[in-house]
Parts: sequence; C-alpha cells; structure tokens
Amino acid sequence: MNTNRSSYLLGAALGSALVLALCAPANAADIYEGGLKGGYDVPPPPPTDRGLYFKGYVGAADANVGSIWTETFAGGGGIVHHKDIKSTPLFGLGVGWQARHWLRLDLTGEYRGDALFLAHDQFPGTNTNEYTADIRSWMGLANAYIDMGNWCGFTPFIGAGIGFATLTVDGMKDVNVPAESVAFGNTHTKTNFAYAFYAGGSFDITPQVALELTYRYADLGTAQSGRVATFDNLASNSGVFVQDITSNDVMLGMRYKFQREAVVYQPVK
Repeated sequence: MNTNRSSYLLGAALGSALVLALCAPANAADIYEGGLKGGYDVPPPPPTDRGLYFKGYVGAADANVGSIWTETFAGGGGIVHHKDIKSTPLFGLGVGWQARHWLRLDLTGEYRGDALFLAHDQFPGTNTNEYTADIRSWMGLANAYIDMGNWCGFTPFIGAGIGFATLTVDGMKDVNVPAESVAFGNTHTKTNFAYAFYAGGSFDITPQVALELTYRYADLGTAQSGRVATFDNLASNSGVFVQDITSNDVMLGMRYKFQREAVVYQPVK
C-alpha cells in the first residue's frame, strides 16, 4: 500500500514538472513578443550621457601686447609709445569625452592666422624705432568644462585649459627715421606654456549635435624675432621681444556626439 502511494506521488510530481517545462517557453515568449500581460509597458533602459565627441570651430582673436623689449632697452631711458597686434581669424578642431552630465574634457588644436604687429619706441636724443612684423601661431590645449544645467536644450558652461602656444615672427622691420636707417629681422619661432579660461553656452540642435558660442581669454606668452641687422649690416641686435601676448577670442563651433541614444521601446497593447 505504501509502495503504491509513493509511486502515485512520484508520478504526479513528474507530471507537474513536465507541464511547467512545456509552459515556461510559451510564457517567456509572451513577455518578449507581446510584452507583459495586463497592459504594462516595458520600461526603456536608463539613458547615458557619457561618450566621445568631435568638435570644430572658427572665431576671431583680438590679441594684446604687454610690452616690447630689445637690447637697446638695457641702457634705460626707453619709452614705448605704441604697441599693438591686429585681430586675426582662428580655426580649430578637437576631440573630447563627456565624462558626466556636468563635466566635459577635450583636446583642441588651432591655427591663428597672420596678425600684423605694430610698435613705436623712443630713446634719449632723436633715436626712434618703428616696428612692423607678422605674427602667426598654433595653440594646443587640454580643456575641462563644467556644464551648468540644461534648459530647453540650452546649456551654459565655464572652463579652463592648459597647453602650449607656438608663435612665429616673420618679416620684422625696424625703421629709424632720424638715423635714416632700416633694419630687418630673421624669422624665428618660439614655443611657450599657454593657458585659457572659457565662458559660453551651447544649444542642442539634435540629441547628437550642439552649437557652441564661446568667449575665451588666452595667454600665449612671448614672441621673438630672429637677429635684427641694418641693411648695411653695420649694426644688429639679438631680436625684438613681443612680451606677454594675451588674446580675447570669440568662437562659434559645432559639437557632434558619437554615442547613440538609448532605444525607446514601443508601448504594449
């Protein structure tokens, strides 16, 4: 009697297991093919704001000169009446990483076109110098930005960067009218430590494309011409130093985000 009862219980258990095994795939298929029964939607996966981006920008650079210096200043008594670098266009590219929804990091490289340098100094007596030259530069920076919220696609941000600036002085000419003398400088390139501060805003055109308008203050360091010698080579000096070059830049750029948007599932009927 006990043996028959045990056999009956064992058979019932095996039968129940077989029914469950046959029904389980059908139930799973119902979930993935038709969604959860009862009218519930399948929630989309949480969106991600991290990822790689590429940027390009153009702008205008309004540079300033802190001071100028030549070996003639070593004797004292020199007065600088005028010093200026004219505005020039700039063009840049960059690649970056959106580390958090509020933090971006990128590397940028840019070319700053030939800018006209003008200066005028005077020394005791009738000795004066009128300088002209072209100054062009490349600048590479590692930057970090803080995005301060997003309002209807608009995101204000601030940032800072450090890197290098390579400045080339070409075509230096020194005209001394009272002495009836003209001197010319060789082309010379100098690389300096550079830094910058940013403030601006971006607007999301699409989930992957954003326009940026940015103001930047940049410090490029000192530019230097090559050896300067008179046309008859009777007098020369080591060069003209254009010191403490800073720049107020306005840039318009576009940023393309490579990360794909999260998949949105259709509601279950």
